[in-house]
Amino acid sequence: MSRRRITRALTACVACLVIPLAGISSAHAAEITTDDGVCTVRLSPAETESGLALSGVFAANWSAEILRDVPSVAEDMALARTWHADKTSEQLADMPGNVRAALERINAASARVGYRDGEAAAPLRILVERNNHRAAGRDTYQMTSAEARAQLAAARRSGSTTLLSGTREGLSVAADEAWLRAWERTPGAQAEADAYRAELRMCATGASGTVDREESSTTPTRSSTPDPSTAPTPARGVPLGSIHTSLVVALLEDAGSLKGLFH
Repeated sequence: MSRRRITRALTACVACLVIPLAGISSAHAAEITTDDGVCTVRLSPAETESGLALSGVFAANWSAEILRDVPSVAEDMALARTWHADKTSEQLADMPGNVRAALERINAASARVGYRDGEAAAPLRILVERNNHRAAGRDTYQMTSAEARAQLAAARRSGSTTLLSGTREGLSVAADEAWLRAWERTPGAQAEADAYRAELRMCATGASGTVDREESSTTPTRSSTPDPSTAPTPARGVPLGSIHTSLVVALLEDAGSLKGLFH
């Protein structure tokens, strides 16, 4: 086979691998666009609901881990969780007396084993915040690159997702250990956190593209201020992080080097 035919064959092979991936948009993909220094992240309905569901599972797991430390308040926690399960912030003022009394007993008992004031009720606040988001129907949020960098730093410290990003800040040792145990037993939590950080990295670097939670990949389309330490690496629009893509990148490099040698 001639050198020119080898080059054409490699290029054709690359095209066969890349074309099937082009234009595919998952139901769990977020779209990130940057314009005039403002980054807009648009979440699909499936992606939004997935994040809300995950926060509910994490809240249940965190409550369970807290009860390992304070088993005496199991009935009070069950009562409080049942009441908070479908409440928004606007409804908290209508909390019945028996639920308030349960929260007081939870707080007092948890303080005796190293929890700070109100920490044992933190999972209940996650439920309320989840309900707030669901009621608002919000699927878009915006930030500047500076805000994205600040949020990225916070996300790296906590290791959590959008709704949970502030829940680990300033916790006592006991509450933080329970938080971490709950995080480790929550299915999909790490993938969600990885996708959240990928969105923030793109916003921080002025990139536009998509982040797919199901594939745990990013597809940047442009970047006005690339940062080698944080920016996702594009392979001509192909999502990175899979064996398929590794082969595409290798073939692109081979094809490029062959063209340089044969012309």
